[in-house]
Amino acid sequence: MTKKNILRLTLAAAMTFALGQTAALADEIVINYPTFQIGSNSAAPVVAELVDEFNETYAGQYKIVVEDVPGDANYAEKITVQISTGSLPPVVYGAGYKLLDLALGADLVVDLSDTVKADEDWIAMYDENWEAVDCRDGKIYAASSESEKIGYFYNKTLFEQAGIEPAQTWDEFFDNCAKLKEAGITPLAMDTSDGAWCTQLLLGAMIATSGDEGLDFMMTKYPTDYSIAPVVDALTKIQECYQNYTTLDANGGAYENAANNFFSGNVAMICNGPWMIGDFSDTSKAPEGFADNIGVAIYPGGFVYDSPIEGMFVTKQDDPALEEAAIAMVKFFTSADAQQKALEMQGMVPASKTVEITDAAKESFPLLADFLDQAADASVSCATFTGGMVPGLEDLWSSELPNLASGAYTPEELCQILTDFATENAVTE
Repeated sequence: MTKKNILRLTLAAAMTFALGQTAALADEIVINYPTFQIGSNSAAPVVAELVDEFNETYAGQYKIVVEDVPGDANYAEKITVQISTGSLPPVVYGAGYKLLDLALGADLVVDLSDTVKADEDWIAMYDENWEAVDCRDGKIYAASSESEKIGYFYNKTLFEQAGIEPAQTWDEFFDNCAKLKEAGITPLAMDTSDGAWCTQLLLGAMIATSGDEGLDFMMTKYPTDYSIAPVVDALTKIQECYQNYTTLDANGGAYENAANNFFSGNVAMICNGPWMIGDFSDTSKAPEGFADNIGVAIYPGGFVYDSPIEGMFVTKQDDPALEEAAIAMVKFFTSADAQQKALEMQGMVPASKTVEITDAAKESFPLLADFLDQAADASVSCATFTGGMVPGLEDLWSSELPNLASGAYTPEELCQILTDFATENAVTE
C-alpha cells in the first residue's frame, strides 16, 4: 500500500471519527441550570464539583450548563418571573422561597412519585420532615439534599472580653447583649434586605420558645394571623436589637453585610447554619486563624431549627427526553453520595437521616460536631419564620422591616401589615 493510500485511509478514519463525535454531541441533551450557588456562596464549591461529576458521568448523553445568577434574592425573582411566563429551566432549586408551590400553582412541576418509589435508596430518604417540605397531596415533587439545622455562632474572644457564656434563657441572652455593649462590643449581626435571613432566625427562635401559642404559630405552614402576642413581643425585642445591639448598616443591609461584620470581628454573634463553618477557614473571607476563635450554640430555651431545605424539582418541558435528563440531575444532586460530599467538603448537614455524619466530617469540622451534639439535646425545633410565610409575604416583610428598625412602625403595626397580606393571599392545601 502506498503512502498516498495510507494517508487517504487515515483521513477517512479521522473524518468518520469526527462525524461520530459530532453526532454524539448533537444527541447530547443540555440542561440549563440557573443558580445563585456560585462565587463566594458557601455551597459554590460543592455545586461546581457535582456539575463536573455529572457531566463526566453522563458525557455524550446529558450536560449541565450553569447560568450564574448572583444573589439568592435575584435568583428567586428570576424564577418567579419565569413561573409567570410559563417558561422554566428543567431543574429548579426551591431553596427558602416557596418556589415549588408557585410552580405547582402554575401546573409546571413534574410528579416524581413513581420514579422515586421505584428506587429503594431514593425513597428511603423521605421521612415525615421531607414529606412536609417536598410532597403535596401524597405526591412527591422535589428532593432535598441539605438540612436547615441552625443555631448561632459567637466570637469567643469577644465573649471573654465581656465575661459572658452562651445564654440558656432569653433574659440571659439580652443580659449578654447589654454586657457586650458595655464592653464596647456590638452584640449582633443583623439585616433587613433579602428576607432578613439572620434577623428572622433570631425572631423565630424567640417566638418558638415563648410557649404553646408561639410554637403552634411557628409549626403552622402559611399562617395568616401575625397579630398574636408571641409575634408582637418578639418583634418588640427585635426592634430593641436594631436600635441598641447591632451595626448601623443592619437597617438596609443584606446577609452579606451581616456576614462581613462577623468575619471582621465587628460583632459578637451571628445567626446562621453549619454551611457557614467552611467559610471560617477561608482566608479570602476571614482572617487567618479565625475559625479557632468561633464557638457555636443552640438558642435559649433549648431551641434549634431543624427541617430540610426545600429541594430541587423538575419542570414540565416540551421534550420528554429533557425531563428525563432533569430527573437524572435531581437524583444525582440529592443522592446519599452527593449529601456526603457536601458534608465533608463544606460541613453541610445532610437532609436525609440515612446519610451518616462521618468521623472524617467531624474531624474536618469540629465546630459542626459540637453543634450536632448540642442540637441532639434540643427540646424544641421547627422550620424558619419566613419559611412558613405565604408566597410573596417574604418580600413584603423585608421591604417593611426597615420601618420597624427605625421606629417608624410599632411591632403591632408591622404585624397587622403581615396579617393583611397573609389573609388576602391565603394558601389552601
